[in-house]
Amino acid sequence: MLRATRIMIVGMASVLVVGIAAPATAEPNPTEPAYLYRAEVVRIVDGDTIDVDIDLGFYIWIRNQRIRLFDIDAPEVNGATKAAGVAASEYLEKLLDGKTVIIRTVKGKDGADRDDSFGRWLGTIYLDGLDVNQEMIRAGHAVPYEDR
Repeated sequence: MLRATRIMIVGMASVLVVGIAAPATAEPNPTEPAYLYRAEVVRIVDGDTIDVDIDLGFYIWIRNQRIRLFDIDAPEVNGATKAAGVAASEYLEKLLDGKTVIIRTVKGKDGADRDDSFGRWLGTIYLDGLDVNQEMIRAGHAVPYEDR
């Protein structure tokens, strides 16, 4: 009888572990947050990219990490869109430069934090509850990113 009880407990534990470890349904455009991080903005690269120092907790920091604002596209700061790109960068700089923000990263289909083709991590940036990604669109300095 003792042996049967052990098998049942192990079997139930296995089911629980499988249930917990199973990933959510993969979406082509993931919308579920991966993690929230507190970060200090150290540089505005352009209207949709920033450099931050990320506080991972336990006195562990990632310094100078490049973050691409998820699901928006701002004009480039060179070429034909230079004037609009500079305006977008300046607007983002007024909002964020030197501030502490919250970054919500995005999970990809493989379950890993998602990065773009340039190696930048993708995230939604929040400043005192304001969704900065959406603010850039609202202010006319970015459009929704259509290539995902």
